[in-house]
This record gives sequence, C-alpha cells and structure tokens, in this order.
Amino acid sequence: MKNNEKRLLFVLLSLALLGAVVVCSDIYFDKKELLSQEYTNLENEWIEIQTLFEERSMWELRGQWLENNQPAFTDNQTITQAIFERAEKPGTSGVTTYRLTLVPVNETPFFNEVGVSLTAEGELGRILRWLYDITPPSSFRVIHNLKLTPGSEDPQVITAKIELLRWYAPPQS
Repeated sequence: MKNNEKRLLFVLLSLALLGAVVVCSDIYFDKKELLSQEYTNLENEWIEIQTLFEERSMWELRGQWLENNQPAFTDNQTITQAIFERAEKPGTSGVTTYRLTLVPVNETPFFNEVGVSLTAEGELGRILRWLYDITPPSSFRVIHNLKLTPGSEDPQVITAKIELLRWYAPPQS
C-alpha cells in the first residue's frame, strides 16, 4: 500500500469515526433530555403525592362536608322545577328574568348537574347582588356562563345572559 493510500485510508477512517461520534452523541443527548424530562415529571409527581398526604385531613373534612350538605338528587322533574322557579323569581328588586330554558341534566359518578339558561335585566349593581345572593357555597349553585352587555336603549340597564347550574349528590344505587 502506498503512502498516499495510507493517508487517504486514515482520513476516511477518521471521518467515519467522527461521524459515528456525532451520531452517538446525538443519540446520547436525546436520551439525556428524555431522562431529564422524566426525572422532572417524577419529581413533580412526588411533590403532588406528598402534598396530598399532607392535606389528607383537610380533603377528608371537605368530603365529609359534601356528604352532609350536598342536596340529594331525587327525581328529575322536581329538581328542574325547583331551579327553574328559583331563576324565574329573582328576589332582588330591579332585576327581571326572561327567556328561561332548561339545560339538559348532566349525570356523572360524583354529582348530577341541573341548570337553567336565562336572561336578566337590571342595573349592574342589582344584577351582581342577585347573582351573589343565589350562589352561596352552601346552595351548590354555580354560574357556568355569564355575558353582560349594556342595554340598547339605556346604558345603565345591563342585559345578562346566564347559565345557572346546581349540583346534586348522585342518587344512591
């Protein structure tokens, strides 16, 4: 083998070795990044687990409060009628409701959701007071959607489109 051939072979082997090092380092850094992400995910999961154990008594108290206070789902007609009547009669002067339609009942393993979609009109302060009055935590009522728009004739009168829901404990099987 001639000297030029040896040098050419050496350069070719060096380039092949360099290519193999580049490919292997790329694979190494990709795996290192994946392992780093997995490590971070496991650390976060461990922190969540520790936090859940630390807050266990608080969550047990909350669960017990729910069992004791959440209204039971009896029958669909009675429940939907109750929320419909509650939305129909605002109880706050200066607020009127109209366009009431029932929202389909949503049944989950943890709660049953019954609701009504409605439009209310009145001054902003009165509408907000009414919404505050009908949604205390103990009532298990929530406002799912709320859209406030000023009135076309009088900007002091606000039109509110509301989806009012109430959560019930699922019926016992």
